Amino acid sequence: KKPRNSRGGTQFMLKPSGFLELRASIPLPILKRLGHSLRLGPCGCLIRPVLPRSRGQPSLHLPPFAFAAFAVIRMASRQVSSQEDMPTPTAVKKIRGRPKKAATEVALDKLPKRGKKTAPAPPATVLTSIGTEADEPETPAKGSSRARKQQASKESLGEPSEVDEQPSTKRQRKSASPKRDKNAPLPRSPTPRELGPQSRRFMRLVSVNVAGLRAVLSGDKARLLKALVDSERPDVLCIQEHKLKEEDVANAEQELLKLLPEEYSTFHWSCSTARRGYSGVAVVLRRGAADGAGENGTRAAVVEPEKVEVTYGLGEKHKADPIISDEGRVITMELPELMVVVIYVPNSGAELQRLSYRSNRSAEECWDRALGDYVRGLQDARTKPVVVIGDMNCCHGVRDIWNMYDRPDFPDGLAAKPLEDQYTGLTSLRKSAGLTPQERDSFTQLLADANLVDTFRARHPEASGVFSYFSQRAVKNRSMNKGLRLDYVLASSSLCGHLKAKTGSAAETEKESVEAELPLPRLHDSFILDEQELIADHAPVGCDILLPPA
Repeated sequence: KKPRNSRGGTQFMLKPSGFLELRASIPLPILKRLGHSLRLGPCGCLIRPVLPRSRGQPSLHLPPFAFAAFAVIRMASRQVSSQEDMPTPTAVKKIRGRPKKAATEVALDKLPKRGKKTAPAPPATVLTSIGTEADEPETPAKGSSRARKQQASKESLGEPSEVDEQPSTKRQRKSASPKRDKNAPLPRSPTPRELGPQSRRFMRLVSVNVAGLRAVLSGDKARLLKALVDSERPDVLCIQEHKLKEEDVANAEQELLKLLPEEYSTFHWSCSTARRGYSGVAVVLRRGAADGAGENGTRAAVVEPEKVEVTYGLGEKHKADPIISDEGRVITMELPELMVVVIYVPNSGAELQRLSYRSNRSAEECWDRALGDYVRGLQDARTKPVVVIGDMNCCHGVRDIWNMYDRPDFPDGLAAKPLEDQYTGLTSLRKSAGLTPQERDSFTQLLADANLVDTFRARHPEASGVFSYFSQRAVKNRSMNKGLRLDYVLASSSLCGHLKAKTGSAAETEKESVEAELPLPRLHDSFILDEQELIADHAPVGCDILLPPA
């Protein structure tokens, strides 16, 4: 490797593989004399190599280290049959400053070559002075030089090369695949929004985890919440992790009434009573015009928000579960066309103390099992489609975890593997909340049990680099786009049937929907607003749902 300067002169490092090759290349008598001069540094690297001296010759000290290191490296690639074949340095005068060039030149012509497998000798200007390397040749490509020359001659004559005639080897295929620049942000796939139709009713739902609503309303983040509502104009605004105590709700409502447009005046809150200032979800409903004077000339999605029926928890069956009933994690609204479940799923914890509760379906209490039963019961009892929106605290697929992006078989090959095999080289993820194989497998089972569809993945099946959470423990996570997708919009399959055969074109999806005259309501779009400035460490997520005429 390139030399580096130190107090004791210039040190050279030789990889362990080169050191083993060196030992195999030198006869035993010479190796015994050479062994006392070889010092192994960290990780088995060879540092400060010094040639053995013959009797009567002065020892080689610091000044000619460059010669000694270069001679040792050359000996690793040349056949040294005897002591006479070893190079000897010219006389070196102990003078101050940089020694002259003539004092460090090496007579490499005397080294006998190993044979046909020997690599071509380096140019004469390899070493100009001690510890100084000039015109360093580029590292040659792997493989036989003769094969490369034959291939180049064939290409110059217009003949097909061996690469064209024969299938590529495994090493060639691996080297041909481009590697991601780890100093650059993870690339984000384009996920264009589907504009809402101007002639139809539709409902827009937006959800955001604010990680403490009081801090948002009392600081500069309030303008970001206002900008989100002004730009998206959601009919239903869902808030997770507001962390409000019940006595703080009235003040929060007054602050929101001042901040948001006047049509946002209906609030529903669920606060944690088990731990004060913890978790909590809320819903803000927008009052629409009932006389057809809406923005698009059609009747609004929610005309009388104060009459919307609201329930808390996951039903009477799971009322005895303290996490479900006492931590303020679920609000369910029954709208005329569908049911909306606003949710904040409990985190498994830094020590995974709640992992079994989250994913072990054979246990007495299990969150994922209870949620699946509850959603399926809503669909059967109310005969309406259900939308589950909020922070699910789980990364489902390999594209939802930034750590997976550097795996050589990402994304399709990695996604095709069993869950356990996806963690090869990433064993720390097995113990990270939201990323464990148990939670990811349970999430798949939840979708099947509740007949739900991940709407964003159905809308953008191959989108990469799109995340909804960026940890603030590392400053550069946001700028480098190193995130996780923890927030979802899940919907009943009846709302997403037209998206199953989607090829990725938004225009094609809408065209097929219109031509087939699919029933309403149905999903129109699903999105993640990760490219705008974030209110907290989560990006807003949302969806548009087409509604039947009023």
